Amino acid sequence: MFVANAMPGHILVYLTWNPLFHTIDQARDFAFINYNPHFSSLSYPIILSIILMFIGLMGEFVTRRAASARWNAKR
Repeated sequence: MFVANAMPGHILVYLTWNPLFHTIDQARDFAFINYNPHFSSLSYPIILSIILMFIGLMGEFVTRRAASARWNAKR
């Protein structure tokens, strides 16, 4: 386990895409008094989760329509 504030810059470039990195780093801010997250934001994992949820719901809507059309075609 490494703290994000102690990581070198060339590694942080790869970690900033990971929403789990942002979530854990922000949780450390709430758990420890003297920890300040400099390289993460709370809004990134929330916005990414909402976007992926909408994409998943749209995919489910499309497949549900296609599955219903196939069920009626068999009869």
